[in-house]
Amino acid sequence: MSEASGNDPIDDVTPGDIIAVDRGFGEQPYKVVFKDSTDAGYLIALDDGETFQLDLAAGTTVKRLLESKWESAQSPKPRSET
Repeated sequence: MSEASGNDPIDDVTPGDIIAVDRGFGEQPYKVVFKDSTDAGYLIALDDGETFQLDLAAGTTVKRLLESKWESAQSPKPRSET
C-alpha cells in the first residue's frame, strides 16, 4: 500500500482521492468515485475493480494516500512519463 499522507476527516475527501479502508482483511487502498451528504454524514462509493458503498459519519478520520489525484483530471498539472 502507498504511504499515507495523513489522517484527514472524511469531510475533506473528494472523488479522485485514494483512501485506506479495512473491509475485514486489512487496510487496502480504494479510489473514491462518489461522495454524497446524508443526514448522518456521507455515502461514499469506493472502487478497486469492485465498486461498493460505505456510510461514514461526518468527522470520521480516514487515511488519505499520497497518490491521491496524482493521475486524476483534478490534478493541477498532468504528469508526464520521461
